[in-house]
Amino acid sequence: MARTIQQIETGITERLQTTFSLSTSAAAEWRLWVHAVAYCIYLFEIVLDTFKAEMDADAEKEVAGTVTWYNDKCYEFQMGHELVFNETTGLLEYERDDEAARVVKIASVNVAEDNTIFFRVATQDEDGQIVPLTSNQLLNFKNYVDAIKFAGTKSQVISTDADLVKYDIKVYYNPANPVATVQEAVLTSLEAFKTSQKFGGVIYSHKLLEAVTAVSGVVTAKLVSLSRKGTEDDDFIAIDTMATLHAGYFNYTEDSELEMVSINDI
Repeated sequence: MARTIQQIETGITERLQTTFSLSTSAAAEWRLWVHAVAYCIYLFEIVLDTFKAEMDADAEKEVAGTVTWYNDKCYEFQMGHELVFNETTGLLEYERDDEAARVVKIASVNVAEDNTIFFRVATQDEDGQIVPLTSNQLLNFKNYVDAIKFAGTKSQVISTDADLVKYDIKVYYNPANPVATVQEAVLTSLEAFKTSQKFGGVIYSHKLLEAVTAVSGVVTAKLVSLSRKGTEDDDFIAIDTMATLHAGYFNYTEDSELEMVSINDI
């Protein structure tokens, strides 16, 4: 992990002072050189950290059978294409990439306590709305999962109507900003948050609140209540810290509440 510039400067200074008699002036030339060298070392360590993170991510993806690998494989599914055996990788793959045939647009993969792998997938309709796979798409995707998964692996594919999420959020905004503008920006941010939840099929209450407080003009916000309801649920279930989405994705209910309050009224 990259050290701070101050930490690097301190290390260099301590080594120099054990060898040389240096000026104690805060404006001494040697301090400027130390800062310049420390800044270069800091940038180099940042590059190393970034490189390591990328290599670790690639290494994890390359390991067949991991949750990340299965998640990537969901997006690689091509409707109407035949899988062939790749003698180099020892895996079943498509002979060519056909982006138009990749119908899975939302995928979340997780493992249950009994080691069953759950695949939750959805596609997009002509209007760009996230919807379940058609019966034909679902059948072909299930066959695809059965073909690529490891022998003896238990799996279940779910492609159903979106979970419903109901929120009640109180937003405290800076009155210097038009309330209508801030409210519209908050709603836009909430929509972006909804479509960004693609991996794991989990919704975190604090991340939803972060999507609200990140909006310009919002000073702070309070999550009064948050709940979800899947197709298998009779009623809404309150979300405390997090909740697993049955469908793997969700839509907000029309009766979700967003109250705008001036920060001056606290």
